Amino acid sequence: MSKVGMDDVARVAKVSRATVSRVLNDNHLVEASTRDRVRLAMKEVGYAPSKRRSGPKPKNARPSQLDRGAIALITIGATSSLFQDPIMISVMDKLQESCRERQLNLLLDQMTSLEDIPLCIQNRQVDGAILMVAGRPAYQREAIARLAKMLPCVQLFSPGHSVPTVDHATVNDVAVGAMAYRTLLGEGCRQFAVVSACAWFHEALLVRGRAYLDRVQNEGYPGLCFAKQMEHGSAERVWPQPLNVFESMTTVAQAIAKTGASKKDPIGVFLTLDDHAGALHEALDQAGLLREEAVKLVVAGTTPYNVETLVPQPLLIDLGFPDLIRTSVDRLIHRAYNLQSDSLTFKVAPKLLRPE
Repeated sequence: MSKVGMDDVARVAKVSRATVSRVLNDNHLVEASTRDRVRLAMKEVGYAPSKRRSGPKPKNARPSQLDRGAIALITIGATSSLFQDPIMISVMDKLQESCRERQLNLLLDQMTSLEDIPLCIQNRQVDGAILMVAGRPAYQREAIARLAKMLPCVQLFSPGHSVPTVDHATVNDVAVGAMAYRTLLGEGCRQFAVVSACAWFHEALLVRGRAYLDRVQNEGYPGLCFAKQMEHGSAERVWPQPLNVFESMTTVAQAIAKTGASKKDPIGVFLTLDDHAGALHEALDQAGLLREEAVKLVVAGTTPYNVETLVPQPLLIDLGFPDLIRTSVDRLIHRAYNLQSDSLTFKVAPKLLRPE
């Protein structure tokens, strides 16, 4: 007598062999009526399933099960300047960690012109690509659209969603600015200042700063805006007026001191990115504003690294990079399986970190 198998169960239950397998593996997507029919057929034909290993699958089984088991991080534009940004250290660390968790290889490549299609894509070495734009290259939109026609893509960062056929994962910069305002208001501040120390156009910082100032002005409080002199372009063209353009943090501290801020009437200062937190903190300290508790400082940043050694330590708004990177990789895997799925924008909520 031949051994009864899954094909016999499938024939009697009038389902596919794959459906029988799903029932045996307790797949929740199988309808209850189908599951009951398969189990009844198993009893009818006398099928006894082999014992299966309970618990998680072996670690060498790739969770993604993608064809090539690899994704790429593709930078578009001035790649050299992008990798000088301290934030990239955190991005790369979290991205590598996320890929390891999913048993995926990570490749790095770049696209500096429309004709410069990354080799990893030309050679079909990857299942999908996470895209990052450096600066504001004129060919940005067309480059992203061209890559998206060749393989699944997710754009990382950039407040504006440039191509509607590509998923987009970014920091919720409006929420960051709003959180900075609410936090400083809760600290007793009734006058406010925003400081952006980036020497080039950085749309995310502009969105954070504008969201902060919009709330300050909407509530009728006095607000100051400080932006560093830009190497290319004009700060006056992108930041709201009146604007204080500065070259050193000492200038910022001196202007804040002139507001008459005191312990009884502190000024809330929001720094849009943490890589200049040390310089601002030192300038405020030299002006005596920190010792007199005339300033409450909130910083938007990727990790506590740039603020944890400062005394007193500023409040940190965590941008949620780990969640952002995980979301990007998971969505890329999803698009690899569902090429026609609708594109979406994912925004990660910030979190306030207080000194321990």
